[in-house]
Amino acid sequence: MACSKYAFPEEMTIEILKRMLTDKEPSLLMIAKSKLDALPPLVSPDFKCYVYEPHRFTEVSSCNGIICLVFGIHCYLWNPVTKKCKEVPQFPGSRKVFMLDPHARRLAFYFDTICNDYKVLRLLCENPTTGELPVLQLYSTNTNSWREIHVQDTSPTKVMSYPYLKLGPVINGAIYMGCEEYVVSFDLNTEVCTVVPTPSSMVRYSEILDFEGSVAVVFGSGGERSEISLWTLDNIHGKISWSKKFNIVQNDMGWIYSCLGGGLLYGRTRGDFAVFLYDCRKKDFKYVPLPDSRLKTFLKYTETLASIDGLKDDLYKFRKTVSLI
Repeated sequence: MACSKYAFPEEMTIEILKRMLTDKEPSLLMIAKSKLDALPPLVSPDFKCYVYEPHRFTEVSSCNGIICLVFGIHCYLWNPVTKKCKEVPQFPGSRKVFMLDPHARRLAFYFDTICNDYKVLRLLCENPTTGELPVLQLYSTNTNSWREIHVQDTSPTKVMSYPYLKLGPVINGAIYMGCEEYVVSFDLNTEVCTVVPTPSSMVRYSEILDFEGSVAVVFGSGGERSEISLWTLDNIHGKISWSKKFNIVQNDMGWIYSCLGGGLLYGRTRGDFAVFLYDCRKKDFKYVPLPDSRLKTFLKYTETLASIDGLKDDLYKFRKTVSLI
């Protein structure tokens, strides 16, 4: 079927899921894989009509109501409320593109409060066996261009080359990433890396989290009666150390993906039977059964009318937008 600039097939219409948690809880965006299949390519009038392959989209994150998505070599910034999107210039040089490989996780999207600028960060470490040091590619909406930062420190190379490494949150001007044994911070202003060991003899149960402005990870003590706790990475008078904050009592907890603010943690149960919200203040779990098809993405999302220079009307004029639940 030929692409049209003015219409799209009926099956591309997005079905709306809508549930509100409570008035005090943040708005959440959940996109099931079956619903994502109904999402047309995000293009604006300047761009060609791409082949309808929504399964290739990777949702990076959202910031101030703008969602960053990747489709092959194309990266988009999209505001579902205003229905406007912008294609970021293609990744620099001959660096390999993002398709269906684990390196698609090595992207971060954040707002630089110092420069008043939205930025996309991409981590590259293409062939660590040859001794190549990691490269960070940084896109700025203010300049609408990429620049490369070459990591000169060899100490974080092993961690940054971990195949399934996911870039974590940006906190106080530094981006965090890590594996089971280490957490790496990269200061985006000074361009200095710091490697911090995780607590010894601990099993990791979460991504790296932004917990009330602090770097946090959920660890378990291991064994059948594992004590699961949230720990924060503290810097007191220049001394970096881990501090245990509270225990999480839950027998079938599988993995915690993010902190949604207000003391809420989002995660999956063991076996992926349900997702849950854990209120660390009330010590209460709220379960959300998974849809028939597997959950594709769960994002913290706030509706705004935020705009970025270059955002333009969607070519397809969405009849419906993804709902908040």
